[in-house]
Order: sequence, then C-alpha cells, then structure tokens
Amino acid sequence: MKLLFIENRYKTHLLEAVSQALSPKHDVYWIVQNHSFKPKNGNCCVIPYPSNNALKTVKPNYKIDYDKIIESDRQINFFKKQESNYFYYYGNQIANCLLSIKPDFVFGEATAFHELLTVELCKEFNIQYLNPTTCRYPTGRFSFYNYESLEPFKGSNEVLDRASALEIISSINDRSIKPDYMKMSSLSKESILKDKLKIMKSYLSGERFNTPSPIVKWKLERQKEESIKRWYTVAINAIDSSKTAILFPMHMQPESNIDVWGRPYRDQFNTIKNIHKSLLKDQVLYVKPNPKSKYELSDALIDYIQKHDNIQAIRHDVTMNQIFDDIDLVTTITGTIAIECILTNKPVVTLVETINNKAKNCLFADDFEKLQTYFKLIVTNSFPKISDDEKVDFLNMLNKLSFKGIITDPHNNPNCVSEENIGNIKKAFEAVLGKSE
Repeated sequence: MKLLFIENRYKTHLLEAVSQALSPKHDVYWIVQNHSFKPKNGNCCVIPYPSNNALKTVKPNYKIDYDKIIESDRQINFFKKQESNYFYYYGNQIANCLLSIKPDFVFGEATAFHELLTVELCKEFNIQYLNPTTCRYPTGRFSFYNYESLEPFKGSNEVLDRASALEIISSINDRSIKPDYMKMSSLSKESILKDKLKIMKSYLSGERFNTPSPIVKWKLERQKEESIKRWYTVAINAIDSSKTAILFPMHMQPESNIDVWGRPYRDQFNTIKNIHKSLLKDQVLYVKPNPKSKYELSDALIDYIQKHDNIQAIRHDVTMNQIFDDIDLVTTITGTIAIECILTNKPVVTLVETINNKAKNCLFADDFEKLQTYFKLIVTNSFPKISDDEKVDFLNMLNKLSFKGIITDPHNNPNCVSEENIGNIKKAFEAVLGKSE
C-alpha cells in the first residue's frame, strides 16, 4: 500500500518515525513544502520554491475551492501577504505529486496552506486524507480526522469500564488532568535561537509562503504585546454573581481550531458582537482570552467592550478553574471546554457542530438567532442535563473513536518519539489501514 505523508515543519520528525515503523509493509512517500524539513527517509516529492516570474503567469489546473483555503490562510490573514497566485502554483505542483504517486492514503495536518490544498485535491481525486491529531479527551489518545473536518475516521472501538470512566470524568471535572496539547515542555534559550535560525534560513532560501517576513512578524509581536497591555487596563478578575454569566473563551489565532474547523466564525470580534446582541436582560457576556494570546486581540474589540456595560473582559492570568463555577453558560466555537462542560453538566452551546453535540446537554446553534432561545433556558432553569451513565457513554464514544498514542510536536515533547509511543501510533495506523483494505 502507498502511504503519502505531508511535511509540517517539526511535526515531520514524529511522522517520519511513524512512517519508518510502517515502511517494511508499505511504500512511503512525502510531499515537502519547506525544504529545511525534508525527511531523511522515504521517497520525497520536494516542491521547488517558485520564482516571481512563475507566479505571475501561473493558472490553476484544477477546479478546487481556492477561496475557502485562502480564507483560512494565516499568511494572508495575519502576516500581510498580498498576492495569492502561489496557491495556484502549489495546487498544480501538489496535484502532479498526487497523480504521479497515486497514494492509497494521505496523512497530514489540516493547518498550513499546502496541507489544505492537498486536502481539496484529495477530494478531487478521491484519495483518503486523514489528519492524526490529539482528541483532547481522554488524554494520551488521538483520532484520525477525515480530511479537514472534526469527524473521526473509524476508531479503536476500545471501551472503558464504568469505574475507569468515572475516574477519568472526575479528573476532568476537578481539572487535575489537562489535554495533551497543553502539556508543553519549555525550550531552552539555545533551542529557541536554533529554531529561529533554521526558520530564517528557510525564509532566505525561498520559503515565503508558510514563513512570514521577519519584519512583519516583529511588528505583529509588538502589536500583540500592546494589545495585551491594553486588555489588562479594561479586564477584570472575577464574575459578578448577581447577573447571569455567559462565557466566550477566545481561540488563539492563527490556529486551525478556529481558522479551519471554525472557519465561519474565525472573525472572533464579529462573533463576539453577535453573541453580545443575543443576550437577554440581566445577562453579561464575559470574554476570556487565550492564556497564550497571539494576534486575535484588537483595538476594535477592546473599544467595543468598553462601550457596553453587559460585556466584560477577563484578565489573561485568571484561570478557568477560578471562574468556571460562577459561569452559567459557555458559548464556544470548537473549544475543548465543550467536553469539560458536558461532563460537569455546565450548560454549553457550540457554533460548529461536532461529535460533542451528540451529548444532549451540548446544544448546537446553527445561527446566532438560535442563541437567544438557548439563553432563555438558563432563565427557566431548563437546560438539558445528563446522568452519570450518559457521561460514561459519551466518554466511551470518544474513546472508541480514538487510539492510544500521543500526537504532537517532538520538538516540544521529545517523549512522543519514544519507542513505546511510536509503537502505539503504528498499531493505530495499521488498524485504520487494515480496516480499509
């Protein structure tokens, strides 16, 4: 069977270890966009960096939804990239690789533009694209997501016994465990410097499409720091218990969680305004920033919060633990908090429909007008709740749709390339490949 992997900077090291484990039984191929991260093993389709002349004349050879990909692109949305012809160049090049290799499966993230192009081309050519990514809960597990969606592709069908499931639920509820993607090890100053030099080298070599201009990046970082400072001038550190509290936790941007999976709501300022307009009397919207904010905060958002008494900003240093009990309802796009709310019977509404909405106490709003209907359920104390048995069933659904193994960037978590973890991931890949034969 032919397996094709997509280069994704440092995560390539993990995928390479997995591909090596699979290589005795399968033919391994790669599409490489950033030449500095070309894997040492496997057959590589390295896409040449385009010249300016090539970009001026390129035309798309395939009718895929380029506009959707451009809408999610971090270079255009955040890093001041102006031209978009490189999407057509890379689309044509990736298509050539796919048609030449004719893979049975393609594995990669759904984050960077070349991955999203590959996703759309795989749909066009009827090739299965899978995104192996942490499934948040239960921890230590991951799912294969279908193309660029949050829909799991098959699973292990492993079932937790009731006692084990209740123990995990209790740990999630008291926040003694947290998702794998939050368990980031700190890098030394030497490692950070080496990283920056490697990224700079790739930029100078011609990789200008996933790597932003250092000047633009520097300006954005300064702007981010100023935005955070200004946020602190208006933010509070506690919830007013005399009024109904609606929480909106912001997503860090750029991030696929919001820019791809939550694409219709990726303009978070606009999303916040629409949630705010849906509030009922004596309800207050609390906006909690991501603790590691990037570029999602803006002067326009802060100005808006300052102009309205029934919307408040929460400080960055206030943890979810500190305010969770005082919140009456959470509105989220695709956040992990939805699972935490389900398992604590905290009223939660999502703006994107996922498997979490299979729990009857996690409601889906297909438009902003629906929010008022759900906000009224708080007033009447009639928001759905689930029993302990239903919580166990929900957790087991997540467990059955996932596999044991940690999928992350080995640059931040070296343990993910341990022999044990690679062995677990290999078994998961083999299970998916075997079920599909």
